[in-house]
Amino acid sequence: MTTVFIFIHVAAAIMLLGPVMVATSMFPGEAAKARAGGEESTGRASVLHRITTTYGMLSLLVPLLGGVVLAFDWDTYKTNFFLHTSIVLAVIAWGLLYGLVIPKQRKMMGSLGALNPADADPSDVTSNFEKAKGGAAAGAGIFNLLWFIILILMFLPAPA
Repeated sequence: MTTVFIFIHVAAAIMLLGPVMVATSMFPGEAAKARAGGEESTGRASVLHRITTTYGMLSLLVPLLGGVVLAFDWDTYKTNFFLHTSIVLAVIAWGLLYGLVIPKQRKMMGSLGALNPADADPSDVTSNFEKAKGGAAAGAGIFNLLWFIILILMFLPAPA
């Protein structure tokens, strides 16, 4: 049964985290092009923002499935501090995604006038678009780096 959950865990990581990593990386550039007047870029930025928020929420399944694997084979994994470190890094990565990247993206989308009017709030604008772009890009880079480190930690041999 553990093998099935490991397969589902890895499949979820690939299918859910991959799009978030790509979307967060591409968003700042597309938002900047949209600000310069590109209508197509506004549409692309909007789609990338939706991917970030939707898949970001769905990707919470990845650590939940990892927790299921951990619970099913606790005796094997209880002393593997690489996996425990991965859990901490995943929490930090999601904190970064929801505390920095998504809010910066939302403010940039609000500044472009590209938010759904029903969901838009007057506070969803930024006074400094370049600073918001830099924050979104830096947050995306750190988010992606953390997931790369987690990937490496998952494949390191368990300490003896």
